[in-house]
Amino acid sequence: MEKRELMHRFAQSKEEELLIGRLLDLARRAEKGYAVYSRFLNPHERAIAERTLRAAGINFRLEGGYREAERAILAFLPEYLQEAQEDPQFPVCLLSLQIKGSDFGKKLTHRDYLGSLMALRIEREMIGDILVQETGAYLFLLKQAAQVVLQELKKIGSHGVEIKELLLTQAEVVEAEKEELRVFVASMRLDTIVAEGFGLSRSQAAAQIESGSVSLRHCECMRPSAEVGEGDVISLKGSGRVTVGKVGGISRKGRLCLSLYRWK
Repeated sequence: MEKRELMHRFAQSKEEELLIGRLLDLARRAEKGYAVYSRFLNPHERAIAERTLRAAGINFRLEGGYREAERAILAFLPEYLQEAQEDPQFPVCLLSLQIKGSDFGKKLTHRDYLGSLMALRIEREMIGDILVQETGAYLFLLKQAAQVVLQELKKIGSHGVEIKELLLTQAEVVEAEKEELRVFVASMRLDTIVAEGFGLSRSQAAAQIESGSVSLRHCECMRPSAEVGEGDVISLKGSGRVTVGKVGGISRKGRLCLSLYRWK
């Protein structure tokens, strides 16, 4: 399938056309025997990339540095690397940030860490997932951005930090902190699940959805009545994401018992 046809079929905006064009250009460079990598893609961009590249029959990997990564880079690899367990050229670094002092990390949010990184003039596309912990955070960054952080980042807000680079193999023990919520819902409508997952009223949840602030399965969804299923990921701008667990039965009042996992 030709580049123009792929852009017409899978892009719904000028920005998406540009994204698809850039990724197809990277894939062509890999055909010359080079390992080629994109910058970090957000979940919506990942979904577009996967649909487009599969339709084009292009081999690729999506890697974010750890198993549950939300943001990831695309890797287009020559044949000799496609079956390899490790990619020696993989351009992502893992940094551990520890807040100096006791309990200060609890006051800091994802937004605090991201704001401090972008204040160093690091572009958003060079920053992967930020996993906030009680006393600090784990950062997944492109190597160029990691060097800037190691050399220049001294504080998050008013709190001093200690920064250490970890091996990516250590990412296996890195997990985002998440909270399990056991809820009872009348239906699997999107507005119902958003309300339960993010502590909103049903009308507030519907308003957020209709304003374009909610993504379902990594794509913007503006229909409050959209059906949600087990394993679906729901994101609310500025509030994180929720993964839908298993439906565990029906209560005496006919409501569904459901597990939701909210990333902190």
